[in-house]
Amino acid sequence: MLTKLYLLRHGETDWNQKSIFQGQTDIDLNKNGQNDARKAVEIFQNMKLDQIYSSDLKRAKNTALMISQDKNLKIKENKQLREISFGDWEGLKFTEIKEQFPKMIVDWQQDPLHYSPPAGEKLIDFKKRIVNFFTKVIKQNQGDKILVVTHGGVIKVYLTAILSINPKNFWQFQIDNCSLTEIKFYDEDIILSKLNFTNTLN
Repeated sequence: MLTKLYLLRHGETDWNQKSIFQGQTDIDLNKNGQNDARKAVEIFQNMKLDQIYSSDLKRAKNTALMISQDKNLKIKENKQLREISFGDWEGLKFTEIKEQFPKMIVDWQQDPLHYSPPAGEKLIDFKKRIVNFFTKVIKQNQGDKILVVTHGGVIKVYLTAILSINPKNFWQFQIDNCSLTEIKFYDEDIILSKLNFTNTLN
């Protein structure tokens, strides 16, 4: 039985544009993000969807809303789909984190599985959270075409899980705002069929 999972990263926010660590801070889409979300609607125009899940953070929820309205489907919000928590680093640029937390940032870069930002989330716990979510959703919706609107970190780390890659290498995947990643589940076999597809000429 074929189950299709479509992973869509949310549209752009002002913090994305300024390269500020966002994490679980609830920042909404900017104008570019709203335009990208409208373009994402076009990706799914000729595709059947059975389920739409979304992170409960505004930037994902409002991206999902445009697609759900077009498809006349209800969004199922879930906190497990939130981005990794960067704790006290949220709202800061990388250069500011290096200045304020020089040792912690080095520890985190070298071993993000076991080190976390202050008041933040370890990568190993983040991975467990999202793998638990996807395992449950795939099991509950076998044979369906499932759209999940979420965050870049969620998609990257889930890809490391299904492709048996060390999760600390999550950064090797490029996941742009409002890009589509498609995964096919054939019973026990998993196939990555699209990665970082965007409905733009760029």
